[in-house]
Amino acid sequence: MNSTTNPALSRDALYAKSQVYIRRGLRAQAGNETEEYQLWASLALELLGKSALAKVHPALVADPTHYQSLFAACDRQLSPDIKTITAKTLFERLSHLEKSFDSRHQKFCEQMALRRNAELHSGESPFSGLAPETWEREYWGAVDAILRMQDESLNSWLGVENMDTPAKIIADAEEALIWSVKHRIHRCHEDFLSAHRDPSRRAAIIENSKNRLLGDFPRVFQQYDSHNRTACPACTSSGYLGGSFWHEEVSVEEDGSAFQDEDGEWHNEVPTERIDRTYTAEEFICAECSLRLYGAKEIAACELPNEFEETEVREREFGEDYGND
Repeated sequence: MNSTTNPALSRDALYAKSQVYIRRGLRAQAGNETEEYQLWASLALELLGKSALAKVHPALVADPTHYQSLFAACDRQLSPDIKTITAKTLFERLSHLEKSFDSRHQKFCEQMALRRNAELHSGESPFSGLAPETWEREYWGAVDAILRMQDESLNSWLGVENMDTPAKIIADAEEALIWSVKHRIHRCHEDFLSAHRDPSRRAAIIENSKNRLLGDFPRVFQQYDSHNRTACPACTSSGYLGGSFWHEEVSVEEDGSAFQDEDGEWHNEVPTERIDRTYTAEEFICAECSLRLYGAKEIAACELPNEFEETEVREREFGEDYGND
């Protein structure tokens, strides 16, 4: 498909252009041009994200309100004018391709795109005075996740001569995150023991936590697609995982066969179906010891489940009859 797809929507063209831009950014970094470094890095990030979507299908990159672009995504050129999705839509869609690209990555990438737009389209200087240390770790972590969506790596994207520093940044960031999470858990554990020295009192609090309602938690946390009770790694109370919808599988439970009751009358059973929905864990909160973990990497660092499932059995829904019998 890429052989005839318009370059604005072509995975290979988008990927190659992202490589050009990040190399310009790394050259600017080498020359201590930190503002230019971030500008090129932000441009490369958006193009790399679009190449990940285009690998699934170019239509995911095309502006859905511009039919000419949708036709172009399907190899029908109606107009040379091609419009693509906004950065916000881009990063929302990427979260459905790779579980590690969580809401933390999404928000960071959106903020970077906003700063880039302000730099290019206004009199503001949002990159001025912003040291690379304040954004590089999140940036390269997001890049690494987007590359995995495409079966690529830092090595293939940057080239061997350029990859050592970003790879070290990612490794250092992951190590720092793991130690940070472990320290947070240990601190909450110690604080919980200190606040409730009586073992019987602690046991009662842990038991009562199983009755806590979701309404007891912050409203922002309640807005996840679903929630799942999970034991807190710090105090063992019942906390909540908030998750984003990933996918669902539907299977037939009962096909609705006929049966005869005690009076000899025949009835038809209502056919049912089973829906198994999977959610990716995005945040954990424990109300008893105040432990809060945000993002897939923090959750994985303390070995909490990275996903959870919900099952629903419901009556099968059928479309209305055509009325032509």
